[in-house]
Amino acid sequence: MKILNNRSRRVGENIRAVLSNILLQKKNSIHGLEEDLITITEVQPSSDLRFAKVFVSCMGKEEKNIVKTLNESASLFSKLVARQLKTKYSPKLSFYTDYSFSQANKINDLINIK
Repeated sequence: MKILNNRSRRVGENIRAVLSNILLQKKNSIHGLEEDLITITEVQPSSDLRFAKVFVSCMGKEEKNIVKTLNESASLFSKLVARQLKTKYSPKLSFYTDYSFSQANKINDLINIK
């Protein structure tokens, strides 16, 4: 995980909150996301705040398909986030699968075996 400065961390948390609300409101209008539970776990903005990696955890269909659909709609999400953020630049969003929960479950299973 990349170490972020305080400003990047705050902006990342703001993007996460705004994007979570947008996903909650617009999820049913985007084909392929209607029945899935999508959680934004982390947002890592670049140092110049022009780009942001959005890590999502999904319950439902295959995560690859959900992330693909989110990336296809990334420009829409970027525009909607830009309307609510008060920053000089609106970040270009890229969505990635967050594997931390599945990795934690695997480690927990290994611990419980012994």
